[in-house]
Amino acid sequence: MLLVIETLYPKRNLSVVNQRHKIYPYLLRGLEIGRPNQVWLTDITYIPMSKG
Repeated sequence: MLLVIETLYPKRNLSVVNQRHKIYPYLLRGLEIGRPNQVWLTDITYIPMSKG
């Protein structure tokens, strides 16, 4: 039998927007995409890792 114990405390709230960061507009809004390879999109979200 495996027993997992987890502490209960408030976690970091990553949804809060830092007012100093620039918010870029979504450039594809309103664009009608009608064929394959017309638009390419990528996500450059930074995910910290334990070993870099």
